[in-house]
Amino acid sequence: MIINTRTTGSFGKLTSLSACLLVVLSACESGVADDGAETGGAETGETGETGETGETGETGETGEEMSLALIGSYTDEFGDMHTITAEQWQNAAGSFAITEWDNEQQWLIAQNAAANMYFPDLWSRFDWAWDSEDLYYCQSVYDGETAEDALAGSADPNDLMMGCGGFAWTKLF
Repeated sequence: MIINTRTTGSFGKLTSLSACLLVVLSACESGVADDGAETGGAETGETGETGETGETGETGETGEEMSLALIGSYTDEFGDMHTITAEQWQNAAGSFAITEWDNEQQWLIAQNAAANMYFPDLWSRFDWAWDSEDLYYCQSVYDGETAEDALAGSADPNDLMMGCGGFAWTKLF
């Protein structure tokens, strides 16, 4: 499982890349080949143990970190617009600053904007699910006191009619 955060994901990759580049450049200068077996980024603790390597399926062909799977603009079944970036989910209810996500388990955590009419500055959890080619989402938590409270919420992706806190999931187009 990969939990991506805006503050650790790309910076950790950059740190690891810098460390690997330093090892390669040092080996080139000394004329000694280094296969990275002893270092492997272990000194930095930024790869391997965190599961952010290519073995997890969360990195692309180039080894770069995958972004949030939902990025794009959508209209829901009620006619409301949803614009989702790696940093923010914007819809008719307000704006939500995304702090972490898991594409594999299909959820994200976001802090409600201070200007939101309902539950300003609290925390939300958005879950998403696919039914064939149809995309659905559920804001399973909208009033968490902390990000951890929001993370503790859940929705049932196997019950799109009642699995969102007793309500139907919302279809996105």
